[in-house]
Formats: sequence, structure tokens, C-alpha cells
Amino acid sequence: MIGLIGLDHRNTSASVRGRLTFADERLRGALSALTTDAGIREAVILSTCNRVEFYIAADDLAPAFARVERFIGASFRHGTSAVDAPNGAPDDDSTFELPSELQRGMYTYSEADAATHLFRVAAGLRSLVIGEPQILGQVKEALAAAEAEHCAGDELRSLFTSAIKVGKRARAETAIGRADVSIAALAIRVATESLGGLAGKSALLLGAGRTSRLCAQLARANGIERLVLANRSLAAATELAAEVQGEAITLAHVAEAIPSVQLVIGATAAPHTVLSASTVSRGMAGRRAPLVVLDLAMPPDVEEAVGLLPSVSLYTLDTLRGMDMLEQGEVADERAEEIVLAEEIVDEGMREFKRGRALRLAVPSIAALRQHVDRSQEAELLRALAQLDALSDDERAVITRFGQRLVDKMFFHLVSRIRSLAEFDEVPPEVTMRVLARLFADPADPAEQAPMHDSAADPTRAE
Repeated sequence: MIGLIGLDHRNTSASVRGRLTFADERLRGALSALTTDAGIREAVILSTCNRVEFYIAADDLAPAFARVERFIGASFRHGTSAVDAPNGAPDDDSTFELPSELQRGMYTYSEADAATHLFRVAAGLRSLVIGEPQILGQVKEALAAAEAEHCAGDELRSLFTSAIKVGKRARAETAIGRADVSIAALAIRVATESLGGLAGKSALLLGAGRTSRLCAQLARANGIERLVLANRSLAAATELAAEVQGEAITLAHVAEAIPSVQLVIGATAAPHTVLSASTVSRGMAGRRAPLVVLDLAMPPDVEEAVGLLPSVSLYTLDTLRGMDMLEQGEVADERAEEIVLAEEIVDEGMREFKRGRALRLAVPSIAALRQHVDRSQEAELLRALAQLDALSDDERAVITRFGQRLVDKMFFHLVSRIRSLAEFDEVPPEVTMRVLARLFADPADPAEQAPMHDSAADPTRAE
């Protein structure tokens, strides 16, 4: 069974999500910690600026969910300071209680609901800015990370592969993923309005990753005159600076750069703040010109107190929520139409996923049935040939081929019906599997022949 526990920008603050950020070694440790639990067969963690979601595959979801909740609670208490923090989760359910900040925002889905949620995430329908393009790549990276740690098996690999397919379709067949609906684009629009345009202005970008690159490109397109790229690694900053015709510095020299810029954008992957109020205060000394600071990082790059400094306007992911300036007038109507089209693609993807999953679940039953039929055919053939000892080798071969072909044709017809049953949308896959298990159980296995006492769970039993 597939399950999901998560938190996102709709229900939790950036500060809460920042304490549940998983990347690099912490992500690898988290995947390992989850799948060492006997009740969790597979795990994938989707950790982005706007969400942290734990996808699991387990035979029994109730205890698996309890384990994930304990894991999340321990991770939240430790924050991003320790790689092995999740291992401190309490084992005693009776003494464990999720912090109230998590209880208010946490959502839990299972089976089809979990799949639908992931499909909508991959399509950009659950993003802070609807349709933003980065989430699809993040879904791919989450699966790749789990596979690298051998934590993703057939169930979650199939789920994520299907979600990626849906995300690609949503962007190829609708305008929902156009370039002007990303977090970076929203940030640049906010900066443009706050500063009265970017022409002739200077900007300082913290970080040299994908978001910084997008911000730099969009800032250039909007007329920014000077770009300064600051990063922990000077080599990475230099590489991006060469690409966007900017200047490269290390984070240690940020205070010296602030006096000459009007815009600062934080988008590092650091596990802690990299821009303090004291640093900004030193950079603003003797200055009255406004400074706009946009913190797009998770966990946050910028200390909250920066927003209290004179002449400084601080925008975080929380304050950017709901500020999509595209959602106005005719543009809003057009976007609404694209969202409807994307939701239809999600629905189609779900139908295809459920059919495919039912067929995969049916494979073991079909294989067991074939083995049973082949054994029966072979036994009957030997019995018949033993009574016809006067036949020539050619005649025996004819009878053997006749039996095999007859069984093949009958089995093909039967399997086609089984596949049709598995693909029937109105029948849940688990019900189909129970029917097949009852119909084709090995007669030699008494456990398989045990009657179902719960008529509600047995669709073949009369009321």
C-alpha cells in the first residue's frame, strides 16, 4: 500500500518547513532511517522550499504512518543541525505527541488519494505559484535520490514515474508551465514594483544554484545594470557570474557589497541563515536609499530581524504567498482554463495509473494460475499417453501439441478476462486480487482455501 504524510506552504510557515529540510547527507540518512523500519518497505522524500512530503510503501499503513510521524517529530526538534537527528525518535507511542505546529498543518493520504496529490504536485497545481516549472525537476530528483539509496522499489518507482509523466503532459499540453509563473519570476516582479523598475539598478544574489540563475536571467531581462553573485564557493559564483555577465564574491564579503545595491535575493541551500541583521545594518550605515531583500531559500537565508531595519523591505516565501500578480482580469480567466485542463490530465493519469497498478498486482496470480494449469495439463497428458502405448512417436507428438495448444488458447481467453477485470475502474485493485486469490488458490494449500467470514470483504459471496 502507498501512503503519504506531508506539510506544505498552504498550512505551515517557512520557519516550520525550514526545520524539516532534507538534502544531501541528511536526506540520505533520513531515507535509511525510515526504510530500516520493518514496516516500511520503500520511501521517497520530496523536500523543497514549499513542502516536505514522505511517500512510503508498506503492507500496513497505520503503524507505518505512526513511525513516520515519530520520525518527523524528532527531525523537527533537532532542526537542520544534525544529520542523525531522526534516529532520536521515541519508540514508545504512548509518550509521543507531535508538536502543535506540525499537527495543524500535516496532511495524510493513502492509496489513490496519495497518488492524486503527487500527480497534482508534479503538474504544478499545488505550488505557491501555480504552474511553476521547478517542481517537476524536484520530483525527479526525489525519486533519483531514493533509488540511489535503494529505498525506492516497484511501488514508489511506478508512482513517481507516472507523476513525472503527468507533469510533463501538463506542461506540454497546457500553458500552465510557461516561464513567467515561477517563484523567481514572482520575486523579480515584486522587486520591480517595489523599486519602481530595475533599469539602472544593482542586485546582489546569494547562492549559485538554479533559483539564483533564474533570478539573474530574469533580472537581466528586466534591465538590471549590475549583478553581484555571492556564494560560499567562489568557483561556483564565478561560473554563474560568467554566464550572466556578473561579478563574483564569497559570502564573507556580502557586507561590503550591500552599500552599492538596491536588491538582495537569497537562494542558497545553506542549512542556516547566511545574511544577518548586523551584516545588513553595517551595509546600510549612513544610507537612506531603500533596500529590497527577497528570501527565497528554505530554510531561510535571511535573519527575520532584517525586516525591522530602517529603509529595508524583507519579503519571504510566506509573504510572497498569494502575491502572484498574474492572477488579475483576463489573465486570471486564462489561467483558470489552463488549470482545468491540467486537472483533466491529472485525472487521466490517475485512471492509467490505477489500471497499470491493478495489472501489476494481478501478475503473481496469473503466473500461479499458469503453473497450476501447466501441471494439470502435463499430468493429464502423461495419463492419456500411458493408455495409448501403441502410438508412434509422431502420433504422441500430435497429441502433445494438441493439448498444449488447447490449454494456451483457453488460458489466453481467461487471462484476457482477468486483465479486463483488473482494468475495470469501478473495482478496487485489492478486491480484484482477493477474487483472483480465491479463484486460483493452490488446492494443496489449506490456508488459501480458508473461507472468508466477512461477507463485506468478499465480493463473490451472496448477501
